[in-house]
Amino acid sequence: MDNTDDDSSFQKTSKLEDVTFLSEIIASSSKIPLEHLSNQSSQKYLADLTSHTLQELLEQPASLQTQSHHLTSSLTSLTHTSYPTFLSLHQTTNALSTSLTSLSSSLDALLTSSLPALEESATSWKDRTDAVLKDRSKARVVLEQHEKIRDLLDIPLLIDTCVRNGYFSEALSLISHAKSLAANATASNKHPPSILASVLSEVHHSVMQMLLTLLTTLYEPNRKLPALWKAVNFLRRMDVFGPASPFASAMPHMKGIIGTSTAEVRDRTSDFTSHQISSEEQIALAFLVGREVCLKTTLESSRNDVLRMTRHGELEDREKEDLALYLKKYIDLWREGVYDVVTQFSTIFLEKGSSSSSGPAPTKATSPTSATSPAKSDDPAARYPQQFAHLFRLITVYSTRALTTHLVPVLEPSLPLLSLPLLHSLLTQLTYCSTAFSRVGLDFRTLLSELFSTTVINVVGKDLTTAGDKFVARFAKTPTSSDASSNAVRELVTKTLISPAAASMPPVPPSPSPATPSSATAALSGAGFGSNSPPHIPPQIIASYPPLAEHLNALLTILNNLRLLAPTSILHPLTRILDDDVLAKGGQAIHAYIKAVLADFHEGNVRANGNELQINSEKPAMDIKTILVSFGQVYFVVLVPFMRRALVEGVYGAKLDHNFGGGGENLPNVVMDWEDWVLEADDMGGEGNDLDNGEDSQDEDTE
Repeated sequence: MDNTDDDSSFQKTSKLEDVTFLSEIIASSSKIPLEHLSNQSSQKYLADLTSHTLQELLEQPASLQTQSHHLTSSLTSLTHTSYPTFLSLHQTTNALSTSLTSLSSSLDALLTSSLPALEESATSWKDRTDAVLKDRSKARVVLEQHEKIRDLLDIPLLIDTCVRNGYFSEALSLISHAKSLAANATASNKHPPSILASVLSEVHHSVMQMLLTLLTTLYEPNRKLPALWKAVNFLRRMDVFGPASPFASAMPHMKGIIGTSTAEVRDRTSDFTSHQISSEEQIALAFLVGREVCLKTTLESSRNDVLRMTRHGELEDREKEDLALYLKKYIDLWREGVYDVVTQFSTIFLEKGSSSSSGPAPTKATSPTSATSPAKSDDPAARYPQQFAHLFRLITVYSTRALTTHLVPVLEPSLPLLSLPLLHSLLTQLTYCSTAFSRVGLDFRTLLSELFSTTVINVVGKDLTTAGDKFVARFAKTPTSSDASSNAVRELVTKTLISPAAASMPPVPPSPSPATPSSATAALSGAGFGSNSPPHIPPQIIASYPPLAEHLNALLTILNNLRLLAPTSILHPLTRILDDDVLAKGGQAIHAYIKAVLADFHEGNVRANGNELQINSEKPAMDIKTILVSFGQVYFVVLVPFMRRALVEGVYGAKLDHNFGGGGENLPNVVMDWEDWVLEADDMGGEGNDLDNGEDSQDEDTE
C-alpha cells in the first residue's frame, strides 16, 4: 500500500518524460559529449533524476562519489586478483570474433559456390565414372590380352627382319597368319580393331618390300638358276600380280617392246590381247624384263668398243684385227647371256608345263622355233595347255628380239669393215653359236647366210674393184715420142710391160685355127687357151709380163681369201663384178694404151722422116708393136679366161661353159673390140705397114 503510494507520488512528481533538452543543456554546460548523454542508460538516469526531490538531488553527488570509490576499489581489487582471467577472456573474445567472421565467410562460400558445385559434380558423377570404367575395362582387357597383342605388334617387325635376311618362306607364313587374323576379325565384327588395321597396313608395306627385293633379284647380272628359281617361286606364292599390275598392262604392248615388225612375231603377240593375262605370264614377263636389263648391262661395254671402231669408216689392218677381237668377245657374251636366259626360262616356267602335260615332254631341242620339232604338230606349244602355249610364244618373241636387237645391229655395220680371213673366223664362231642355240630352238643360220653373203659380196667386190683401179691407173699416162726419144720410150715400154729376158721374143698364146672362134671369145665360155689346165694354177706365160703378173697375184690373193668364205648365192653377182668392174675396165685401159702408143710412134716417125733425121725407126716401132700386141693378147686370151675359171671353177667348183648364166655385159664387147682391132691390124698391116711404107719412101729419098 505504501509502495503504491510512493509510486503514485513519484509519478505525480516526475513531470519530464523527454529529457532530450536536458541532455543538450548538460552537454553545452559541461565537457561531456552529447552522444554520451543520448544513450538509453543516460536518458533513463536523467529521467530518474527528475523524479527526485531536492534533498535527494543534493545527496546524489556524495552517494555517486561513494559508489564510485567503492566500485573503483572493487574493480582495482578485482583487477589485481583476476587480470589473467580478463586477458584470457579478451583473447577468447577476439578469437571468437575472428572464428565467427571466418565461419560466416565459409558459410557464405558454401552456400554460394561449394554447394552448387557439389550438386553439379554429383550430377555429372555417373557420366564421368562411366568413361573411367570403360577405360579401366579396356585397360583390363588389354592387360588380359597382353601376350597376344604383343605377338600381333611384332608381326611387321618380324616380317621386315625375315625379308632383310632372305627368309622369305617365314615371311610368307607371317603374312598368311596376319591375313587370317584379319579375316577372323572381319567375320566376327564388321569393323575390325584399329590396331589390326594398322598392323595390316604395315604388313602390306612389308609385302611391297619383299616384292621389290624379289624383283631386284631378277635384275642382278650374276644371279644363277637356283637363285632365280627361288625368287620366281616366292613370287608365285605371294600372288601379287593382278589385272592392275604394270606387267599385265605391258603384255598387250609386247609388239612395241620387241621392236620388230615381222608377220610371225605379230601373229604370236596378237594372242596376248585376246585372253586374260595370268599371274604366271606376268611373272614370266617380269623375269624376261629383268634378265634383258642384265643382258644389256653385260653387253654395254663390248658394244661401245665395237661401235667406237665402226665410226671411223675404213680401218687399217691392225684396227680390223682389234674390231674382230671386240666382235668375238661381244658374240661370246651375247651367246652366254641369251642362252642362260632361254634355258633358265625353260627350266623355271616350261618344265612345269611339260611335267603336267599328257604329251611328250619338251626337251631343249623342242621349242617353238626349233627346226627339228616333232611331226605331230608344227607348233610345240599347241601340245600343252593354253597358258604354257603363251609362255612358249613369250620366250620365242624374246629370243627373236635378242637376236634382232642385240646381235644383228652390231654385226651389220661391223662386218663390212673386216677382211675375208677375219670374216671366216667370225662366221665359224657364229655357226657354232647357232648350232648351240638350235638345241633351244633358236637356229639363226639362215640369217647368217644372208648377212654374210651380203657382207662378202661387198668386201670382195670392193677388193676386186680396188685392185682393178690400181691396174687401170698404171696405164692412165701414155709414154709418147714427143716426150723423149724413140729409144728412150722403147726402153720405158720394154721395162714396164715385159721382162728383159722375153723382150727380144715376146711370148704369145697360140693362134686359133680358122675353123674355131677366136681364142679370146672362146675363153669367155670356158674354151680356148688353157681350158684343160687346172683352174688354180696360173699360166706360166703371164710371168713374162710383170704388170699382168702383179695384177693376177692381187686378184688371186683375193680369191684365195674368198675360198675360206664363199657363199654360193653370190657367184653370179661376183662374176659380174669381176667381168665388168675389173677385167673389162682393165681391157679397155690396155687397149687404149696400146693404140695411143702405136699411133704416137707412127706420127713421130713421119715427123722424123720429114725433118730428114737420120735414125733407124723401123726396128724400134716394130719391137714396141710386137710387145704391146703380145701384152694385150696375153691379157685378153690368157689372163681374162683364167681369172674367170679361177673364180667359177677354182673357188666354187662350177663349170664355166656356154650354159653358165653369170657374167658381165661389158666384157664380151671389150673382148670383141680387141679382136676386131687385132684382125684389122693384121689385115691392114697395122701400124707396121704404114711404118714400112714410110721407111721405103725414106730410103728412096736417101738414094
